[in-house]
This record gives sequence, C-alpha cells and structure tokens, in this order.
Amino acid sequence: MPEQPATVASATAPESAGEQPGHDDHDHAEPPEPPPAAQAAPVAARFASAWARPDLSATAWWQGLAPLCDEGFAGLLRTVDPAQVPATRVTGPPVATHAPADGAAEFEVPTDAGTVTVTLAGVDGRWVATGVDFVRAVSQ
Repeated sequence: MPEQPATVASATAPESAGEQPGHDDHDHAEPPEPPPAAQAAPVAARFASAWARPDLSATAWWQGLAPLCDEGFAGLLRTVDPAQVPATRVTGPPVATHAPADGAAEFEVPTDAGTVTVTLAGVDGRWVATGVDFVRAVSQ
C-alpha cells in the first residue's frame, strides 16, 4: 500500500493557530483614551502662570514647569533663562485657539506683557505642554 503524505498545516493557513497573515497579535492594544477636554485649559493656565516667573532662579523656574510638560519639551526649557521671560503674571483665563480634540489643544493666555500660546498634547491620560510661544503686546 502506498504511503500517504503527511498533512501539515501551513503557518499561513486560515485554520492554523497563531497569527494571521498581515496581523501582529502584539499590536492589538487599544490606543489610550485622550484626557478629558475639560482638563486642558487648567493645564494651560498653570503652565502660563509658572512660565511668567522671571523672578525665579533657572532651577526653580524649570522645576515649576517640568511637571506640566512632556519630557522633550521639559528638556528644551532647561536652556531658558527665566530672566528673559517678559511676562510677570497671567491677567486672564486661557482661550482655546484649537479646542481639545484627538489628544491636541492650543490656548492663548493673556499676561501683563502680551499673549502666551501654550500647545498641549494628551500623553498617558493627562494634558502636557509641548510648546510655548509669546507675542508681546503693542503699546498704545
């Protein structure tokens, strides 16, 4: 009697156990939920208040800002001399110029010297600053 070939399931056969072609079972984690939109404006306000402190030493200034920032931006802020920050206080509430959505937001915060624009990102379930810009007020 002729010998029957052994049936071997192909690793790509649909009925085989394990990963399907074109799929990686390790990449199925759900993306993290963005932080609540209502938490973005308070973070922008806290960042602007901590940024507008030119009276502090560089170390104290940075220590006040770093917990509000993503790691890369916090590293960039280490090089800033707070004595060069023109604002000394926040004078009004943050106003969204890019409402919090899809893990990104941008707010303008008025200060005694102009407007601070704070860019935020949702990282690990919380809002963190990823950028700052300042436009000096025009004297009248």
